[in-house]
Amino acid sequence: MGKESREVRKTLKGVGNLDYVEVRQVPMKHYAGYGDSIDAQVLKEIEKQVAREIILRRIPARGQEVEYFRNIFGLSQRDFAQKLGLSHVAILKWEKAKIKPLDLVNEVAVKALIAGMLGLRLPASIEALSSEGDFPKKLTFEYSSGSGKSKKRVA
Repeated sequence: MGKESREVRKTLKGVGNLDYVEVRQVPMKHYAGYGDSIDAQVLKEIEKQVAREIILRRIPARGQEVEYFRNIFGLSQRDFAQKLGLSHVAILKWEKAKIKPLDLVNEVAVKALIAGMLGLRLPASIEALSSEGDFPKKLTFEYSSGSGKSKKRVA
């Protein structure tokens, strides 16, 4: 006996424990009597889209975002620190102070590393990688399968 399912599109809120992130039109399977399920590959794509949006929209990087970036690539604090030429204690301190913005040089280094890992082509400038303005109340966009770009920038 197989479980009957149908595809539904839903909004995911708080992706990767980033409570300000909202991704719309996420494909899921709805199983009668069991609820909704998201495919692991779709979730991985969403996580990378969120990282792209954080960098491209120049959202400030805090310890919370550092932990998010590190986790989507499956890196330990030690591995992440090594890629940045820092000690793992620095990463631990950033992540512990979840909402404290990183210093400019650290923010640029983290975002440059993640942009490279995501295959983003950005101008080699501090302005392209540093934050712009205040932290947003909400980051909302629509899921876009496989393209690496979101369909529509909402907020």
